[in-house]
Amino acid sequence: MPHPAAPLGAALLLVLLAADSSQTVLLRAPEAAQFLRQRQRRAYQIFEETKQGHLERECVEEHCSKEEAREVFENDPETVRTRRFGGLSGSALTPTLCPRLDASYRHSWERRREEEEDPGPFGEWLEDTLVLSLRKGSVGAVRSGARAYSALTLWIIFRCEKLTVTLSFDADIDECRTQNGGCNQLCLNKLGSYRCSCYSGYALKDSKICEDIDECTASADICGEAHCKNLISSYECLCDAGYKYDDVRKTCQDIDECEEKLCEQTCVNSPGSYTCHCDGRGGVKLSQDMNTCENIIPCVPFAVGRSIKSLHLGRMFSGTPVIRLRFKRKQLTRLVAEFDFRTFDPEGILFFAGGHRDSTWIVLALRKGRLELQLKYSGIGRVTSTGPLINHGMWQTISVEELERNLIIKVNRDAVMKIAVSGDLFTLDKGVYQLNLTVGGIPFKTKDLILPINPRLDGCMRAWNWLNGEDTFIQETIRMNEKMQCFAVAGRGSFYPGRGFAVFNLTYMQPSSGNETKTNWEIEVNAVIQPATDTGVLFALVTEEASVPLSLSLIDYHSTKKLKQQFIIVALENTVVSRLAINLCDKKEHSVEVLLKKDHLSLRVDGVAGESELSISELEDRLSILESSLQSTKTYVGGLPDVPVTSTPVTAPYHGCMTLKLSNTALDLDEALYKHSDITSHSCPPVQEGQ
Repeated sequence: MPHPAAPLGAALLLVLLAADSSQTVLLRAPEAAQFLRQRQRRAYQIFEETKQGHLERECVEEHCSKEEAREVFENDPETVRTRRFGGLSGSALTPTLCPRLDASYRHSWERRREEEEDPGPFGEWLEDTLVLSLRKGSVGAVRSGARAYSALTLWIIFRCEKLTVTLSFDADIDECRTQNGGCNQLCLNKLGSYRCSCYSGYALKDSKICEDIDECTASADICGEAHCKNLISSYECLCDAGYKYDDVRKTCQDIDECEEKLCEQTCVNSPGSYTCHCDGRGGVKLSQDMNTCENIIPCVPFAVGRSIKSLHLGRMFSGTPVIRLRFKRKQLTRLVAEFDFRTFDPEGILFFAGGHRDSTWIVLALRKGRLELQLKYSGIGRVTSTGPLINHGMWQTISVEELERNLIIKVNRDAVMKIAVSGDLFTLDKGVYQLNLTVGGIPFKTKDLILPINPRLDGCMRAWNWLNGEDTFIQETIRMNEKMQCFAVAGRGSFYPGRGFAVFNLTYMQPSSGNETKTNWEIEVNAVIQPATDTGVLFALVTEEASVPLSLSLIDYHSTKKLKQQFIIVALENTVVSRLAINLCDKKEHSVEVLLKKDHLSLRVDGVAGESELSISELEDRLSILESSLQSTKTYVGGLPDVPVTSTPVTAPYHGCMTLKLSNTALDLDEALYKHSDITSHSCPPVQEGQ
């Protein structure tokens, strides 16, 4: 007999959604009942359990459970499929599990569509199980009254000629609790299902395995102008040293290290780097860390010990006398002077004796290495030069004696000059005979000499005897002033004590042959050095604006490589253009050659060529700047004046021995516009032995 529809009134509604499978709809019982068709039920028969399972009898004509439905096809794996499903969808309910529907099913389906305006699904509630026969492609969701189930367990049991769906309500199983669902990173549980996911920077492979994403390969421009470095689960944009990455512009911005106060003294920022500078004129240089400053300490000791019994005639660069004496006698006295003398200097004044400029006087000097006597008697002046070369650095005894009406000059007891005179060097003034005697200079300007001479003489005098020893106070003065004393031992060369400089007014521009309106220029420097320290300026050109367009220096570091190593460098302004690594503290002499022309620059040290730091075009540009400044430069040797510490790589004075030639002509420091008095022009102490 027909089964009443009342049990279905409180049952769960079924909603068919043609497209969206994610929605669930709760319908009231009367509305849900209208989708169900009334069917006749067969009564349970005797020996029901002994009969073979039959789908039509077990689950359509009778009440059945999930187990009974499965019994029908439990031995037929080709026609029974079981899936867990978190929601009803068209794809799950389509007959794709049965690839071929026979014609009778399709015919039956089409006929049903003709008989019923909208056949929809049909089925019955059997206890807690709703058995439905669903249309192909339909979508459904099930709720029972106000009670919503967290998930659905779906069994699809079918044959090709008939599709029957059995729905049973079960709680959702969290697959992620068991071995993380097989996912190697994230497992996300869903209603009736789950899925694997990945952390940021990873991509899912084979639905469960996460692999790192190489963002640098995936997007070539991800870092802009920076370098992209792939990381595990991420990436990093890197800039060269001295730059920082701008995330917004995707560019590398220069770091101004000077703002970080990294340098002890002066800091200069440059693209991607910076340099620290120490004021070498203060006796300091960059230390090992390239940021702080340290004292410049000699690495080669020189035997600079002095003799308290000697007098250095070149102490005063101004050419003024180092000793001034005045002798007074009641009776006429004749001049007698004797002393030991040593020099490498070819020119200068030994002593003056007489009255004043317009009276009687004599001057004993050196010119071209030989003794020269200038004398003036009765307003008549004469110049006499003869004898051997005496600027060989050996000690020799020189004497001058006024004998009757002659002046006799002797070298090592041998007379080299005998000059007749017509007067006396002592002059009578107010009843007293007086004589002025100056050593190392004259009491008037050298232009008033009979034959002008450079008065500066880097020579040494000892064992002097002026007028039979009546000059005892000289020895005491020298004893108290070390700078008036000579080196105990000296050789050729100029000695730079690490302070001061010499400056010259030289020209390097020359008219072009055959065209006086056009000029050529050339700078040729040849130096022989024996350094005491590894830092100092050998040669430089300085403009009136205190720039340094050219310098030749010793330095103990490589500024761009931040490397401590000794070099000889040539710099144009503050840029090193050529360098050569060399051991500056080996106690040896080294030959340095530099040649600059319009389109050429070369550096050689001991015959080895230096390394160029610039390209040909860059060098030509720099040389062009040098050429434009040659008209207003002065030449500095051994140091620099007060210029900015950043104007050139080295500002420290040179310390050690050096002889210098410019354009193959020896540079005489006595000819300088100015020279520090502690620099000896023609004598240099030897390296100290045993150190």
